[in-house]
This record gives sequence, C-alpha cells and structure tokens, in this order.
Amino acid sequence: MNIREQRRSFIKKSSTLAAGLMVAPGIIRAQENKPKLNIGLIGLSGKGASNLAGVLSENIVALCDVDENNAAKARSAHPKAKFFQDYRKLIDLKELDAIVVSTPDHVHAVQAIAVMQSGRPVYCEKPLAHSVLEVRKMVKIANEKGLVTQMGTQIHAGNNYRRVVEIIQAGVLGDISRVQVWVNSLPNIRTLSKTPVTVPAGFDYDLWLGPVAHRPYDPAFTHFNWRYFWEFGGGVFADMACHYMDLVHWSLDLRKPLTVEAISKRIQAGDQTVPDLVKADYHYPKRGNKSAVHLTWYNGVKGPGWDHNEPYHGFASGVLFEGTKGQLIADYSKYKLMPEDKFKGFTAPPATIPNSIGHHQEWVDAIKNKKVTTCNFDYSGALAETVLLGNVSLRSGAKISWDDAKGTTGNKDADKFLFREYRKGWTL
Repeated sequence: MNIREQRRSFIKKSSTLAAGLMVAPGIIRAQENKPKLNIGLIGLSGKGASNLAGVLSENIVALCDVDENNAAKARSAHPKAKFFQDYRKLIDLKELDAIVVSTPDHVHAVQAIAVMQSGRPVYCEKPLAHSVLEVRKMVKIANEKGLVTQMGTQIHAGNNYRRVVEIIQAGVLGDISRVQVWVNSLPNIRTLSKTPVTVPAGFDYDLWLGPVAHRPYDPAFTHFNWRYFWEFGGGVFADMACHYMDLVHWSLDLRKPLTVEAISKRIQAGDQTVPDLVKADYHYPKRGNKSAVHLTWYNGVKGPGWDHNEPYHGFASGVLFEGTKGQLIADYSKYKLMPEDKFKGFTAPPATIPNSIGHHQEWVDAIKNKKVTTCNFDYSGALAETVLLGNVSLRSGAKISWDDAKGTTGNKDADKFLFREYRKGWTL
C-alpha cells in the first residue's frame, strides 16, 4: 500500500471514530501513554512561533534561527533548549526525534531534505519548497524512507473544510467540472535601499540566503517580505493557494494538472518583483467517472474575476464549486449553498471525517503510533507542485502542458523555472 492508499485508508477507517463529531478519546490516550518526543525547530518567528506553540506537548530540545533577535522570545520561553544559528548543527543532534521547518521558501528543500536524510520525521511549512523539482525530490525521499511528514496547511484541520468535503463527496452538488478560487490579498509594497545597508548584528545573512546567489543585504526582502521577491518566494499565489486549493484537491481527489496558463497585472508601485493580480487556469484530467475539472485561481480581488471589488456573496476570499445540481462557496470558517431557495432547510450529510486533534498534534500522533498524516508529502506535494506550476507558467509567459511522469513541460523556456540553480557550496 503506497502513501496515497494509506492516507485514503486512514480517512476511511477513522470515519468510524466520528460519532458526535468528537475527537476519539483513544487517540488522546494513545499519545498520553507514549513518551514525549524530543523536538527541534528551525525558524522561530512568524509561522515558526505558531508552529512552536503547536508542539508544546512535547520536549522542546533544540531551537534554530539565523537571526538571534528573532529567536529571543523562543529562547526565553525554553531556556534549557540548545540554540543554533546553523540548521545543520541542530540536525546533527542525536537526541532529536523529529524536526519542524518554518523558514522562507527558498531554504525549505535543503533543510527538510537534510532532516529526512538523517532519518527523522519532518513538519514543513507550505508550499513545501521554492521550486517544482525541489518539491518532487522531497516527496521522493519521504516515500523512499517511509517517514512521517506533514505540510503546514493548518486550515486542513478545521471543521469547516471537513464538512464541505463531506457535502461534495456525498454528491449534493452533482458532477463538478468547474471551480473558481480567489484570495483578497496583494503583495506588500517594498522599496529597496538606494545605499548599502549594514547587516544587523546577530543576523547570519549569508546563511539566510542559503542556496540563493549572493546579493547585498536589504531589509526590504528579509523576514516576512521575502515572499514578494522571486529569488526567495512565489508571491501571494505560492503563499495562499496551498490553503484554498487544498479544499479543491481534497474534495475532488485531484492530483496534477494537464495544462496551466497564468497571466498577471501590476497595479502597485514598488520594487517587489512578484506581480499584484494573478489569474491561473488549471485543467485536470477525468478521474474514473468524474468529469475533468477546470480550476481558476485569482489573487488581489474579492470574487471570481479581476473586476470583483466587492465580496462575492459575502466571501472576500473563497472557493466556488459549480456542480450540475448546485453551487457551494466556502472559506476557512463558513460555506453557503446556492441557489439559496433550492437549499433552504438543507440537512448536511452524516459526518464521515472526524474532527482533527490539531494539525501539529496529528503529526505528533502519527510519529508515536506509526500512522499516516492527512497532509503527508505525497498528498501535499501534489498540491504544492500544482501551485508552483502556476508560477512556472506565469514567469515563462507560456501556457504549459505538464508531463508528470517525466517532470517536464516540454518547453525549454518554461522548464528553466522548474528549478533554480544553487550557488556554489549548496546542493540537494
């Protein structure tokens, strides 16, 4: 049974635990009866801080951040934990059982792969990596080693997504061939310094760059704002699509697209290199007796289209499923069935997906009890790869056809965006 089959089996079997929509107490007892894990964390601010909070049930043994200033709060809260600026020294610790990676996209792959090569389970933030080929290598290693993995798409653990998946998979909307996704977010406007800027004390900037070609330090693209420069991130698209498109992939059992075509617009000033508005069209193949699916992604708008300046039916960001029997709009916390007259008094189908014990705790429980997480790298890798293919099309300016078996678009101008050359001294 491969990882994908194990995941499906896990969801199916766990449905028997969903009575009353309560988390099965046996899961909690199973964790309580097992020794605590020794956890190491790479990246301590932003998502790193919330990921640290998610694993406080375990022993926090080691902390790592290239910026000592960002690490101060975590170090103060965990004074007994060893601290490193270099992630490789943390990975070298023999006492660690599992490691969390919460760093910028451009160093995800080198760090997560190093963790897996050491034989340890890894929790890695979305979208897993900076490039398609990095994601594919991460998935390959995770599957070969049979490691417990989890991508940091925490919304996957929310109850609302589970109820939407149940509605769609129960056939309430009929056959679904069209989905539109939009996120009301724009890149932050960034202004590069006109004169050289000194690297702050305590910040190992060279190590922060990792495999990226050297460029002079500038606060405009470090810390949270790295995501708005192509060298380090993938814009709002890569930042948010894994959350919203996750609901589509999960509900419709999608994997990789056949074709992708993305276009963009700039509507803001600034030195950030990613575009403001993005539209990406994905076409997925049929799955058994299910129709092929056309998915369109938008960011920077409040509805399905570049002309939407007001929330669409009350959803400023959302996912619109269009079926032969009706439509459903959802975001993280709510959903609406349409037409409203048709679904007045709607009774949801029986719950078949149990509530999560928490996205981080699911990973912890899987490590302790030899289970498969719902966002393991096989599942989440297909999602992350799909999202990043959108940026491949966007940056190349071409509609691409994806040969998943060969890992190529067949277009040399597009293929060069599947991977970014590493600087000397850095390899996967």
